[in-house]
Amino acid sequence: MNRSRVDKMVDELIGEAVLSLLKENGPINTHALVQRLRSMRIHEKDPERQEAISAVIAEISDSTDDAFKHYKAVQHSVPREGVRTMNNDNVVPLFGNGKPADPKKIH
Repeated sequence: MNRSRVDKMVDELIGEAVLSLLKENGPINTHALVQRLRSMRIHEKDPERQEAISAVIAEISDSTDDAFKHYKAVQHSVPREGVRTMNNDNVVPLFGNGKPADPKKIH
């Protein structure tokens, strides 16, 4: 199968999965998308589409793992002082301490 046909099939599969989640008023997130794709793979009769679904699931899972690795690295490198919550484990400041580096620069 040529590359452009594979790309088109991948786009269609992701679109089908997202549309089915939307029709059910379900959450639209990576976990829900992967679960829906797994369900689609189980019920799919065409081996070519099954293979494409497996590739999509692997790609999404890999990219999600990479994103979480970055998030965990940021989470462990940020000092906890100055964060005001009852449970500091679930709050990670992503943009520093909220104070501008130069007080004259507002934007």
